[in-house]
Amino acid sequence: MDTRDPNESGSSSSASENYDGIGPKSYSYDELAKVTGHFSHNNLIGRGGFGHVFRASLDGETRAIKRLDYPGVESEGDLEREIMVVKSISHKNLVELIGYCIDGANRLLILKYFPNGSLRSKLDGKENVLDWKKRMNIAIGSARGLEYLHEHCKPKIIHLDIKPDNILLDEHFEPKITDFGLAHFFTGAATHISKSSVMGTQVYEDPLTTKLGKYSDKSDIYSFGVTLLELITGRKPLDDGIDIVTWANLHIREALDGKYANFVDSKIQSFDDEEMHRMVSCINSCLNRLPKFRPTMETIRLVLEGKSPLEELYDLKLQCDENTIGPKSYSYGELARVTDHFSLNNQIGRGSFGHVFKASLDGEIRAIKRLDFPDVQFEEGLEREIMVFKSVRHKNLVELVGYCIHGSNRLLISKYFPNGSLRSKLHGSGDVLDWKKRMKIAIGSAKGLEYLHEHYFGLAQFFTDGATHISKSSVMRTHVYEDPLTTKLGKYSDKSDIYSFGVTLLELITGRKPIDNGIDIVTWANRLIKNDLVGRYTKFVDFNLQSFDREQMYRMISCVNSCLNQPPNSRPTMEKEADEPKPSLKPFIIQETNNYGGHASRRPTEATSYGSSNIIPETSFDEMDCFPKPIAFRRR
Repeated sequence: MDTRDPNESGSSSSASENYDGIGPKSYSYDELAKVTGHFSHNNLIGRGGFGHVFRASLDGETRAIKRLDYPGVESEGDLEREIMVVKSISHKNLVELIGYCIDGANRLLILKYFPNGSLRSKLDGKENVLDWKKRMNIAIGSARGLEYLHEHCKPKIIHLDIKPDNILLDEHFEPKITDFGLAHFFTGAATHISKSSVMGTQVYEDPLTTKLGKYSDKSDIYSFGVTLLELITGRKPLDDGIDIVTWANLHIREALDGKYANFVDSKIQSFDDEEMHRMVSCINSCLNRLPKFRPTMETIRLVLEGKSPLEELYDLKLQCDENTIGPKSYSYGELARVTDHFSLNNQIGRGSFGHVFKASLDGEIRAIKRLDFPDVQFEEGLEREIMVFKSVRHKNLVELVGYCIHGSNRLLISKYFPNGSLRSKLHGSGDVLDWKKRMKIAIGSAKGLEYLHEHYFGLAQFFTDGATHISKSSVMRTHVYEDPLTTKLGKYSDKSDIYSFGVTLLELITGRKPIDNGIDIVTWANRLIKNDLVGRYTKFVDFNLQSFDREQMYRMISCVNSCLNQPPNSRPTMEKEADEPKPSLKPFIIQETNNYGGHASRRPTEATSYGSSNIIPETSFDEMDCFPKPIAFRRR
């Protein structure tokens, strides 16, 4: 590949008679052992994710010699092939590979030496504090180097260990990314990179892609965001047991509003407000968005340089607002006070996982759920889940406003909806839902569930240890909503949600309770559904409905049948045609069978607690619109 920069040189200043001066030079192990004092710790200048680094004089130049700690990962030929790729990579913000050694299990790389050391040494040191101009230059230069690896190298090179330790500084404080070829080598150039190849500090790892064990260039974007965070705050990755990302998300809202007092490194005497705002916005978009919606390195670089507007950082479907900044952390004492110490007078409901209380918090009415199963999650696991959940935004999903983790006390604060749940509207004594509202609820709920299945992969994965299916212990639903086959096998997938959604549609059409006179609604419906599929709705449709659209009713009953009476692997998905001018539930192939077989092998987010009690019709300001909000989709 032709990636040479005419301003950069890839050759060594000295060569043996057999060396033509083009590309990295091959050295013998004995030669490198001699110049490093047999790899004496007196010459050790650092240790990276893949090996120890020694300082030595080689061919009349001071060099950095990295001895790889993981020699058995790849064959000798693979490393040589990788070097042939890396030797053609030349960019002013990437460390130049001077030479290498392959001698049995001994694998070494020879790099240019930079007396200014790493960015880490400058951030942690007490002398020669980096001023704002240098920090901006380092941020932009590092972005350029990473952009080159991601977007201009063929094949694309994913670093997987971006952090201040791997950004070196030359005599002019120009940043130079190092170790960029190693992750590529340790993975056999796979599109995604296995967990075994990631040697970086945990703080820099994207919690989403780490959990799944699949890495991409978006993993580097997250790590770059953490690096920028250190660059402007001067804070260590871990301080008093709190990682820098968790700490930053408590303050980033104020920083985005231009209030930098508690956010910016106190050692910076002055900075440019506009540049700081751009940097903080880049950090937010790197850390607080789903991987697929994170910006590219080119976009980040252009924003840092002031050549692109901040809006370029955010996808049109997920705008940067309070939801992407994240839920607020509250103290247990504060939540106890606003609920009158969790008085039953303020209790408005009880779900599968806890009691829900109504309270006034920060001038807004909120729903506060106190989890009844405190031992289900470790504190770190729940907090990590919340950091993922804050990126989820869809108009048919309930917004998480805040949380509390205090010992075994775990609480979630959500928006409050005065209309209550769909169940309260179907089986309560108030106003009857007309057909138009029922169709709107069906379609909106389908959209919310589709988003979880098709576009968002994080939350359920946190509670399954990467399993393809979700164990029975994670499901606490009313048994009527459970797919009898997957319940029996103890293996759950998105198709389990499809079954539950069918039961919910059944309630929506019939107005019947899940269990009535000892007969569950599915058993009751299957006695009548054949007649209803040919348009005989007399005994099936809720008698409280004064009128309905017969074509829409037929589509909904067809959906019910396909959700309930097909084997899991033949059930439809929640996906709909995005370009439909008037969204509707699509009719599916009708099969009248109860002989289930097979199960799905996908890994989406499953609702795992789907039913009419978990759908909330929202009241708007100007009219009573029913925007359904499925709420219980985060379960262990």
